[in-house]
Amino acid sequence: MTDYSSLEKEIKEAPEPTVLKKGTEVKARIISVRTGVVEKEDSDYYGISYFSVVFDAPNEPLAKEFSDFFWDLAGLKEMVNEKQYLAALRHFHNFADAFGVDYSRPFSIEDDLPGKEGWLIVGIKKSDEYGDQNTVQKYLSPNSGAATPKTSADEGPKAPF
Repeated sequence: MTDYSSLEKEIKEAPEPTVLKKGTEVKARIISVRTGVVEKEDSDYYGISYFSVVFDAPNEPLAKEFSDFFWDLAGLKEMVNEKQYLAALRHFHNFADAFGVDYSRPFSIEDDLPGKEGWLIVGIKKSDEYGDQNTVQKYLSPNSGAATPKTSADEGPKAPF
């Protein structure tokens, strides 16, 4: 038998999750990765593999989870035009740099990415169906001039604006 009677008031007054303000710089943690293949036969992207990385902000306990989308780069070059391929390469590079992903050797997208932490700036996507949602506006690289790592584990790089 479970007794939550001592938590009754706390449960009733539990705060709602929130969306972080656009432009907020946060430490993000990868909590899961979803993979798939475009199955819509009349799509220009039919048969192309992709993955979606789901993040949380561990230092922001009320922040909603948010995600970012990536094409699976293996075999992509033959399936899209050069501009799309180069954009997908750049997008993955920025993400990998911010989260310390070592792509110089084989890795499992679903097994090796969860738990990794990095810094990013959030944006906001408006949706009638789901309400406001955070998005990734920019990944902050600890190795470039765009971000300067701090010494504290709770503080992160600050973008130069």
